[in-house]
Amino acid sequence: MPQKGAAAIWQSDHVSVLPGGRGVITWVALAAFGFLIGGGTGCETSTPSERLRERLHLPSPTTFATVSRDQRFSASGQRETHVLTPRTLILIAFNRQPKIKSSYQRFKSEEARYDFFYASHDSLTPKFSLPNTWSESESQPDSRLGNRKEVDRSREHTPTVSVEKLFFDTTEMEVGVGYGLMDENAGQGNQPFVSASLRYPLWASRERLERTSEEIFRRSELNDAQLDFIQTVREELQEALEYYYSAIFNTRLRDAARSRREDVERLLQRLDEITDRDASADRRRIEAEVATVKSDESSFNSFVQVQTSRLKSACGLPFHARTELQDVLFNPFEGLSHEDLLWLGIETDPEIATLRNAMSNAQVQLDLARRGKWDVALLADGKTHLEGRGMRQDQSDWTVSLGLEVSAVDARVTSSLIRQAQADIERFGEAISARENTIYVNTLEPFIRNAQLTVTRQELIDNLSKYQQDYETGVSEYLAGNLNIDDLLKRRGDLWEQQRTITRQAFFMGVNVAFLCAETGKFFELLNGGADAESTVGEQGLPHDG
Repeated sequence: MPQKGAAAIWQSDHVSVLPGGRGVITWVALAAFGFLIGGGTGCETSTPSERLRERLHLPSPTTFATVSRDQRFSASGQRETHVLTPRTLILIAFNRQPKIKSSYQRFKSEEARYDFFYASHDSLTPKFSLPNTWSESESQPDSRLGNRKEVDRSREHTPTVSVEKLFFDTTEMEVGVGYGLMDENAGQGNQPFVSASLRYPLWASRERLERTSEEIFRRSELNDAQLDFIQTVREELQEALEYYYSAIFNTRLRDAARSRREDVERLLQRLDEITDRDASADRRRIEAEVATVKSDESSFNSFVQVQTSRLKSACGLPFHARTELQDVLFNPFEGLSHEDLLWLGIETDPEIATLRNAMSNAQVQLDLARRGKWDVALLADGKTHLEGRGMRQDQSDWTVSLGLEVSAVDARVTSSLIRQAQADIERFGEAISARENTIYVNTLEPFIRNAQLTVTRQELIDNLSKYQQDYETGVSEYLAGNLNIDDLLKRRGDLWEQQRTITRQAFFMGVNVAFLCAETGKFFELLNGGADAESTVGEQGLPHDG
């Protein structure tokens, strides 16, 4: 095999050796041949990208079927009803949202690109060759031979089956078996043979350093696509949850406005009970109030329709699909302190896991570059011709060569790779610190706000019955002539404002939870079906706002 640099070679070439020595070479080569054919030498059953993703535990969408335009926009055929709670919504949006699936496919494309790069340097290649050689030699006329020319003709056909195995660390191995068919003048002969060659790097090599530099670039492209997918999942699932809470918010306001309208309409009907005074002015005032509340109810109903459409879009559902929004509170962080929330975010955040993995790889590349001053490789080559027939009857031989190949690696090659690896280590380390700081800051505000909202909202809910009782008492007082109509309607307005405040606070609590899920990596924990997902995720019915 070709050799580079300074090499020390030991070679032995014997003819008609003892069968034992030849047998060792033959059987070793045949065993290696079979091992390579069977894929045993360095052949992984999974791709590098799959092994990388398994360490990060990234989920993948369950379907990639494209929803046609007719399905998305047509009302026909939409018979399925989707029951949406925060937990079911997370799963539906992750599996159906086109932006998430598009980002995932870009990630998969970069995985395939990285796998191609890796496989092209770590491949198992079966080969078949059939070289044919013709030769002829002619001597000058010789008077001693009667002025005749001597012509020697020969032909050789050598079919060979071999397997070449390339390893990512630049190891090269090839094992082959063949059969030589020889024809010299009128004689015939054939002889089988077995051959094997190996180049194994003992230290580092310039080729390995160059390959490592390219791998850093390929891995960086893959990491960027992976981080983009992670960020897309965060953003889209957070947006879907916010639209869910917005639809719930407007539904509650619509229901509260309907209740208010019904109360005022009942009051209008009870005006006939007033017989001791003229109530015509009050009737006009109440009718105006009914018209105003009806307008509010209609507006909130329109908002519900718009937000439901946005929710369907965020979930990847057809716009005419039937949906049932269950009004539940989703809080997987209940009972946790901010310190617990911080460490939960650091440990479950897939972005940090990706950066840590990249940092670890850069450290391996740095170690390789630092010891890459010398290119030292073991060279081994062997070939044995077995006893043949015809002209090769009783002839056999074997050849074995062993040696070392030593080359100096240009210092500029190693220093540039060292700088590259060191810069990546620093870059990934700082990115991890930045992400940890972001998690701390971004979880602190919603954590504090939710803690405050939980207390104040419960206080408002506890006082809600007082506002309801105050209005009902006011109706009796008004009919008795002890309260004017403006004060009575103000009491009903105060009850409505209290309900709207409670509903708004519930909306903000939901939005904060959605933000915390994105910042802590909780989305990915739930999508992966974490061991504690069932125990930490709560979906409880909210107290009715009246």
